[in-house]
Amino acid sequence: MSIFDRILEFLIHHKTINAAVARFNLVFTQYPMPSRRIKLITNEQNRIVLMIAREGFSVRGTLVLSLIVFWLMLIFAWAYMLLQYGIAWSLLSLPFWALGIITLVNVIKVLLQRQSVEITNGVLQIRKSKGNETAHVELPLKNISSVALVEGTFKTITGISRKGVYPAFIANGEAFGIGERCTRAEKQWLVQTLQSILG
Repeated sequence: MSIFDRILEFLIHHKTINAAVARFNLVFTQYPMPSRRIKLITNEQNRIVLMIAREGFSVRGTLVLSLIVFWLMLIFAWAYMLLQYGIAWSLLSLPFWALGIITLVNVIKVLLQRQSVEITNGVLQIRKSKGNETAHVELPLKNISSVALVEGTFKTITGISRKGVYPAFIANGEAFGIGERCTRAEKQWLVQTLQSILG
């Protein structure tokens, strides 16, 4: 856990959110948080951070990981049986091993992906961290025309692209999505809360 994450956890535990929002005189409508996964943090420097924590080993994530491990065990059994006919025969299992291992790595990366939206000094920053990779975009608040649910493609927990609806900032005719794999209630909360904050 980074120092930044520890500071954010500290702020959450000391309930600074409502007091700070009141100090900023933000047009902020209170919506109940849909889950512990989403955190809204503010401080005295007119800074607002909305964090979407990693999904982690949820029921859905554990089920997908279990299926991948089962696949790898089947490949191991098949490779072992082919080994009895010679090493060359067992090499037939290599593409299936590769598929299983690549899928396992991608699923773990998706499960550990974190997202954050930071609003400070008239700029909105979106960060998406997946393993050692971080995608980052900055949008001036004056360029954001709305926050809405948009339809688009995103990667599911298994790494497969699919169509779906997710929250997005609309700026200069482009949609910048967040919370693609959140639940329906979490997506609705994100849209309502961000609309309230941005006015």
